[in-house]
Amino acid sequence: MSGKLVVLIALSSLADASYAQSSVTLYGVADDGITYTNNQGGHAAYQTFSGGLGGSKFGFLGKEDLGGGTSAIFQLESGYDLNSGKLGYNQRLFGRQSYVGLSGNYGSVRLGRQYDFMVTNLQPLSSAQLFGGSLSAHAGDVDGIWGTYPVSNTVKYVSPTVGGFSAGALYSFGGVPGSVGTSQQYGFGAAYANGPLHLAAAFLQVNNPAVARFDGAAGATAAGVFANSVANPIYSGYATAHSMRTAGVGANYVLGNTTLGATYTNTRFNDAVATSSTTFRGSAALDSYEAFAAYRFTPAIMAGLTYDYTSTPQSHYNQVAAGSQYFFSQRTFTYLIVAWQRASGVDSTGHAAVADLTYLSPSSTPNQVAVRMGIRHSF
Repeated sequence: MSGKLVVLIALSSLADASYAQSSVTLYGVADDGITYTNNQGGHAAYQTFSGGLGGSKFGFLGKEDLGGGTSAIFQLESGYDLNSGKLGYNQRLFGRQSYVGLSGNYGSVRLGRQYDFMVTNLQPLSSAQLFGGSLSAHAGDVDGIWGTYPVSNTVKYVSPTVGGFSAGALYSFGGVPGSVGTSQQYGFGAAYANGPLHLAAAFLQVNNPAVARFDGAAGATAAGVFANSVANPIYSGYATAHSMRTAGVGANYVLGNTTLGATYTNTRFNDAVATSSTTFRGSAALDSYEAFAAYRFTPAIMAGLTYDYTSTPQSHYNQVAAGSQYFFSQRTFTYLIVAWQRASGVDSTGHAAVADLTYLSPSSTPNQVAVRMGIRHSF
């Protein structure tokens, strides 16, 4: 056997071994349905709605064994509208997540666009994740638990799980020359899971939220022209804040076929300025409370009921939602969700508060009712 042939065989073996230690997985969700709303802008509406129980998405998840217990990891995840084919998250190709990093016995370190701990720690404990979708998310998803606002330019560390406990921290670079703090974000999180009990806590600080969180073109200046990218009147008037701070805790307890859950979050907008298009100035705190119960009747049928309450400085939002699911298989099921929200007081824009269920257009009255039927398939 010639020396050249031996070298080629050896190189081929090495390539096969390297390939065996690497993996890339394509995954996704197709979720679509029809929503009836009794009042959007003064009129009843029937509309298709993609991602009613969680956004339609596709992505790539990769891992390569580097030896010594360390692996290279990456995730690229895109959100899309199943009805129009358009990309979500302000037309980003991988708007949900796009990161690369290392993982091992020490945990994982990731760089890129990622979800903060309000999402990763508290969303799994919410009724929205379990059976209610966006219709049972806290008013306007002001605390971000439903995942409306992933964080760009982020370094994130997540510890290994030891005795059921895990923790982590993240930092997002603002990217403004000469001003490190402008548009920066940072947060922390901790979780504990042991048997039927699951506890979690999270915190996030966002500077210049008009740009860093809400994807605005520019921050607000006093009495200046401000293009507000927040349409929801529950907190759009606070989008000119210098900073916002969100903290929350949650718990789930599983008792046989029953799951009981509760969450509390506090979101504070600090030092908002009045502009040509907004009148509010100062600081505003929003508190959201949630309690729910879910029951699995059979392996194929489950249902749940939740109550949410959100308070702002001058308004209140009471919300009740019920959801049920029927599983054809582990990957495919249909769902039905009914939600009602009632608003009172004065909203962030200085007008009489109107109901505005998450991701729907505001009602013209204090009440809004929505019914959604859909089908969800995972691949």
